[in-house]
Amino acid sequence: MAFFDWLRRLIEPKPRREAVSQPVVSRRHPAVPPVQPPIEPVKPSQSVEPPVVLTTPIITLPPTPQAAAPAPTATLVVRLVDEHDRALQPALVITGPLNTPVNYRFPDIPGYALSRIHGFTQDFISEYGLTTVIYRRLLGKPIVGYLVDFDSGRLLELPQIHRGKLGLTYTLTPPTVPGYHIFQAQGPQRGTFTSQAKRVVYFYRRDSWETVQRVHQYVFLQADHAVYDEPKGRDYGYQFPADSLWRLFMIITLTDGSVWYNLGGNQWLSAEETRRRDHRLAQPALPQKRLWHPEPYARLGTVDYVPGAAVSIYTEPYGETAGQLAHGETLDIRGRIVDDQHLTWYQIGPTAYINARYARLVPTETL
Repeated sequence: MAFFDWLRRLIEPKPRREAVSQPVVSRRHPAVPPVQPPIEPVKPSQSVEPPVVLTTPIITLPPTPQAAAPAPTATLVVRLVDEHDRALQPALVITGPLNTPVNYRFPDIPGYALSRIHGFTQDFISEYGLTTVIYRRLLGKPIVGYLVDFDSGRLLELPQIHRGKLGLTYTLTPPTVPGYHIFQAQGPQRGTFTSQAKRVVYFYRRDSWETVQRVHQYVFLQADHAVYDEPKGRDYGYQFPADSLWRLFMIITLTDGSVWYNLGGNQWLSAEETRRRDHRLAQPALPQKRLWHPEPYARLGTVDYVPGAAVSIYTEPYGETAGQLAHGETLDIRGRIVDDQHLTWYQIGPTAYINARYARLVPTETL
């Protein structure tokens, strides 16, 4: 039996004994270097696993932000002026960081257009900058002047065009036309150029035409009459026969006292050896005398004609000649008449009248 117990103990594995911790007794020994076990060479057939190394992860913290230094401030002054360096609006003052874009736009100024720029910049390139924006004033609409023969409606010259800048004032004077004098004007001769076009019409009358009457009458010819293209003008070479009746449109009195009849268009004949009547079926007779009623007008004046010459006066407006007065002679005006042609006549005697165009009034003192 003893043999079999020994054999069983040899075959069966021995039970593992748990280690029992023993107290460690510290004893002082001389410092002896530890004995390193011999390193056996690794045979090629053997595989060696790399040792496991436990590492601690390294966490990189972001740097603590520091306050950025403020960028230097730049100032740009923008002046808005006209072509004469006069300010149109208060200057623009624009600020911002140096070397950064300048964000602004040039303003629209009514009546002006941008012309040029001095010192233009897109960035703040220096701490202080100056830009000058120059505007030019726009042109206003033109003022067209027409020179017209008042009696014939004929255009005497090509229209005159006057231009100027918006808002600027203008003053027009009637142009000189040889052989004519200004009779009246229509339209604004003074004002400012605006965005609206304007028209001025100057009406002229021939220098040799003293008075003009537009009538609806007839004339009976007592003799053959030559026909002219204008009073004292060119003879057409044919005649209107005696004892014929013709329609009248105008009666012209020249400065020499002669009277001429207009028969329509450019057909004129002398009033000598004729009789006028109001109806073509009536007997030839002179028209009844017109009654004039001058309004009271007490003023002093002088004859304003041509130095060294005399002007005719009449028994009534468009009437017969009553004599002549020299240039510069004193006038005692007692009445005034404005006829249907808008012509003014001054009464200087019971039966004496002068055209107001040849009279200069003495200024009256204002109280």
